[in-house]
Amino acid sequence: MHIGKSQKGPVMCLNFVQGGRCSVNGSSCLLGPNGASARNEEGLCELHGRFDVWLTQENNLLISDLGFPSDDPKQCLALGINRNIAEEIAQRKVSELGTKILTTKHECIRCSKPFWTSEHDQASPLAKTGQSYLCSECINKKNDEGIVKKMGVLQYWCG
Repeated sequence: MHIGKSQKGPVMCLNFVQGGRCSVNGSSCLLGPNGASARNEEGLCELHGRFDVWLTQENNLLISDLGFPSDDPKQCLALGINRNIAEEIAQRKVSELGTKILTTKHECIRCSKPFWTSEHDQASPLAKTGQSYLCSECINKKNDEGIVKKMGVLQYWCG
C-alpha cells in the first residue's frame, strides 16, 4: 500500500478493503456497508484514530501520529487507527520479528512529560509552530526565559 505524503480534505477509512473487510483485523468491517464511506475523522468506527503503524526498512515497527514517515517505509500495517490498536499491532509484529518499536512520541521541553503531537488541538496554530515541543498542558503556560531560549534554539535548528 503506497500512501502519498500529503492528504487534503476528509479521509475515507484507510483500512476498508474491497469486499467489506478491514485490513487491521482481517474481519468484516465493523460498520458493515457504511464502512465504505466512513471517514476516519468522524470516528464512527472504534478502530479509527490518528495513529499509523509502519514497518521500517530496518524491520523496526514505527507507531506514528505524524502521517507518512520521513524515511520510506518497507510496509504499512495500519492507517488512521487509535493508539491502543496501533500498540497491539506493533507488539504482535515485534514478537514475530524480534525487533523494537519506535514512536513519534516527544518529550516536553518544559516538564519532560512524554506526549504525542496528536494530543494538540489540530486547529491550534501552536501545534504547527515550535510550540509543538510543549505538551498540551504546558502549551498555555506563560513562557519563562529558559523555555523561550530553548524555543529559539529549536526553531533555529529546525529551520
